[in-house]
This record gives sequence, C-alpha cells and structure tokens, in this order.
Amino acid sequence: MRRGAALLGALAVLLAPGLAMAHPHLWIQQIVRAVAKDGKYTHVEIEWKFDPYSSEVEIPLIDEDKNGRFSPAEVKVLEKEMMPELKNVGFLTWLNVGGKDVRPAKMPAFSARIDDPATFTLPDWDRSAGDGGQPMPDNKKADTTPGPRNTAARNLVYVMRFELPQPTKFFSVTTFDPDDFLRVEVDKDKIPAGCTLAKHPTYKAEFVRGYPVKADVVTCQLP
Repeated sequence: MRRGAALLGALAVLLAPGLAMAHPHLWIQQIVRAVAKDGKYTHVEIEWKFDPYSSEVEIPLIDEDKNGRFSPAEVKVLEKEMMPELKNVGFLTWLNVGGKDVRPAKMPAFSARIDDPATFTLPDWDRSAGDGGQPMPDNKKADTTPGPRNTAARNLVYVMRFELPQPTKFFSVTTFDPDDFLRVEVDKDKIPAGCTLAKHPTYKAEFVRGYPVKADVVTCQLP
C-alpha cells in the first residue's frame, strides 16, 4: 500500500498551476529547535505534528505491520517517498541568517513517529469551506477516509533537521503554505531560549481570499 497518499495528494495540489484551494485541509503544529555548536547556530530542527484527522489517514498507510509505531524500515520508505515531494515545494520553509530568505539547500535529516495519545489536537473545522464548489481533479484525489479508531486520537509527527547556510549567531525560520492548503502554526509554548515568535511582515496564507493569515516566524539570536 502506498504510504503518504493524502499528503502526496496535498503536495500535488500545491504544485498544480492555477489550482488554488482557499482553505486548510491539513493542520500542522510546528515546534522549532535551534542547534548550536561552538557559540554559533549550525542547524534548525522543525517538528511537524499533523492534526489527528490527517494523521489517522496517514498512519495506517505507513505502519504496515499495524503495531502502533514506526520501524526504521517504515520511516526509510516514508522518507524516500515524501522528502523529494517536500523538496519540490522548498519544504514550505524559508531560512534567513542575516541576508535574504532562502529555501533549505540540502535534504534534512529526517525521522518520524506516532504520538499516541495525541499531543496536538484542535477544534473541528470545515475542510471544504472556501472551495466555491470547485471539485478536486480526479488525478489529485486521495483517500481521506480514516480507518476505525476505538482509542484516543494520535498524531503523525515528522522531524526535519536543516543545516543553516552558514554557522551564525542569528537566524530566522518561517514555514507556511501561501494557499493555506496546509495550515502551519508554531507552538508558542515551546519557543527555544534566545528565540522569539512573531508574525512575518509580508508572508501570509489566505484561508479566504482577502482575509490573510500572517505566517509565524521564529527568530533566534545568540549573544
């Protein structure tokens, strides 16, 4: 069974020209970690916790032996399938070490896990709001029917560690989807020491056209 079917479908929509969806279908809580060595930042690690609904679509496809956790082999296959797709959209991430914003230049170190029970939940939202009746093309559709769950909600979690363009005492990281097909919000309760959370002055997602949601930006500074 193909892993990452719904997420691959979502990324296909992001890459499809002229097809702008006006609402989030997947919701991600992002945790940012700053990695320093010898008095300078060298890497930034971002953790994505997918909403329980999206997670329940994906987890059964990845966890082929159905034991409730990901084996190294299962994570390796997921990485092989998902990382090239995410690279095509720049991992939805911009890095800045004091100059201009740039996409990550290299593939990140990648891992994945299941949080069971979920550590990230959110109220239900209307996944079809804002479509204006626009149908999803047949070749972009993905199975979004979760399997039965008799226990607590779970989160699919990705962890990606990116190398910064150069060792630095300052960096910022912004992750967002301009079309708001995937909503990414930083966990404000887990900001690293020496870092601050703010709204980016120009980057924005639009849930409904004309009603922008400014992207979260985490900025880190060493003395």
